[in-house]
Amino acid sequence: MSMDDFQKQALQSVAITDKTVAGLAHRALGLSGEAGIISNAMKKVIRDRNGQLTDDDKALLKEKIGDVMYYAAVLADYADLSLDEIAAAQLQKSAAFKASRNK
Repeated sequence: MSMDDFQKQALQSVAITDKTVAGLAHRALGLSGEAGIISNAMKKVIRDRNGQLTDDDKALLKEKIGDVMYYAAVLADYADLSLDEIAAAQLQKSAAFKASRNK
């Protein structure tokens, strides 16, 4: 599945489909909320288990990373951005960063 295919499918279930302030808020706050859940869970893994992930931690990560992907996809659509293009640009940026570190 391509990133754009994922994005199209995610849009089929977005709660607020119109491009209003409410639609933007739903998507942006959904993204930050799900990312916050991941951050809080990982804080506890670091604090309580020295970074050792349990099967429950991995299951939570799998679910919440999926939620982050969903909200990123629908937020990108709000701005008329393609996830395929975003992903390709990010990989180029990461490769350039790695190349600059290895000099």
